Amino acid sequence: MVNSTAIHLRDNDNVESSNGKNSSFNDYAHKIHLKNLAYAEECGDREIKTNIHRNLGYQGSIEWSASEQARLFAALFYGGFITIWFSGYLADRFGPKFLIGMAVLDMSVCSLLSPVLVDLNYYAFFVARFLMGLGDGFIFPTVASANARWSPPAERSLMFAICTLGNQIAAVVALLVGSRLCAIQFLDGWRLIFLSFGAIGMTSFTLWTIFAANSPDESSWIGLKEKQMITASLTAGGSRKSISSRRLNTGKVPWSKMARSLPLYAGIIGQVNCQFCTMVLQSYLPTYLKEYLKLSLNDNGIYSMLPFLSMIFSKIFFSIVADQLRKRNKLTDTQSVKLFQAIANIGAATSAFCMARFVTCSNPQLAIVFLLTWGMCFGTNASGFFTQLLLIAPRYSGLISSISTGFTYAVNGISPSIISAIIKHGAPSEWRTIWYILFGSNLFCAAFFILFASGKQQEWADVAELSRSETRTEDCQTD
Repeated sequence: MVNSTAIHLRDNDNVESSNGKNSSFNDYAHKIHLKNLAYAEECGDREIKTNIHRNLGYQGSIEWSASEQARLFAALFYGGFITIWFSGYLADRFGPKFLIGMAVLDMSVCSLLSPVLVDLNYYAFFVARFLMGLGDGFIFPTVASANARWSPPAERSLMFAICTLGNQIAAVVALLVGSRLCAIQFLDGWRLIFLSFGAIGMTSFTLWTIFAANSPDESSWIGLKEKQMITASLTAGGSRKSISSRRLNTGKVPWSKMARSLPLYAGIIGQVNCQFCTMVLQSYLPTYLKEYLKLSLNDNGIYSMLPFLSMIFSKIFFSIVADQLRKRNKLTDTQSVKLFQAIANIGAATSAFCMARFVTCSNPQLAIVFLLTWGMCFGTNASGFFTQLLLIAPRYSGLISSISTGFTYAVNGISPSIISAIIKHGAPSEWRTIWYILFGSNLFCAAFFILFASGKQQEWADVAELSRSETRTEDCQTD
């Protein structure tokens, strides 16, 4: 999409114009060669493939600077930061079906219009990204709210892993298929990516409208026996209202107790770290593979998808393991979420450290091992903080997800500008710094989660207590 060669030429034009000359293609190619000589020793005998005469498939028709691209990355989070704070509350109060459907429709329409808006001007595309973010801010909290209505407590890890599996599937498809679409000439290639995902989104919206329901009680697509099983498992002892009902949260929100809950903060930190790391991999791993490991466009797509591909399998496998360990009383809920979160963070930290220390363009195959390891370990997040946030307060699952995702949007909103400033020149030391940041972030998350996380339902979210409070209110109104 973006022509990085043209960007370099534009940024370096002033160097030659000061001598009354225009920078030529050959002169710039020679400069690139000289710039890479310092990296040649580290690369060994491997050819420096950034030589501008080698077409590796990175041609593009758009000339946007690194800072402009960073703002486009952040635009999604700017929009999401607005809607994220109330989307979960609305889902808990009124049900998630309509909200999820409208969010998917919004993002699909924006994706379909993106090729036209890119041709219009930069700011039109920025607005589309912002509007897409408004819809994106509804997705995660409303899915969490739906999960609390549909998943029996003993199967919560697996249920949430399945519900969020689309994140990894989309990343794999986008990176693998997208790299190949970019290499073709029809519609400049990259336009097909927006059109394809927009079409997939519209199809998803149609299927969601037909088959989805706010709760098992409202669904006409499941059997009576299954409906009764889910409803019974979600009805807390003594509660007059099942968690599977349309409305999860009908009373006063215990804001002050939530603000003092360390287990809640542990889950928030877990989600912020997870989404930050995911954002870095999705947005900057392809650039790292291109500029640092000197991979071709097709190889870039394959390498970029590896952590997400391995995450698909690890999420499902370890979620089943986690649920079975809890069912058989081998681990308590607290022990389970702490164990699997530790695996996710320590494994990712180790992989990030190895990427920084041992991988160069002379041994790019080594990155395969560490990227696969990252994904295998990081997939256990679903059995860690994801499950923990559902366990500690199922009645407020949507609201809590809004809060935790809100902090995520805040961090991811400013991160692209910071990361772009760090890798301004694309030097090896700059890329290593990014991996060290991921290393430190995961270690901090592991330490905080192990110390303060809990898998027990918190007192301030006790369903039976809330039900008794609602009963007293109803009795008073009757009197």
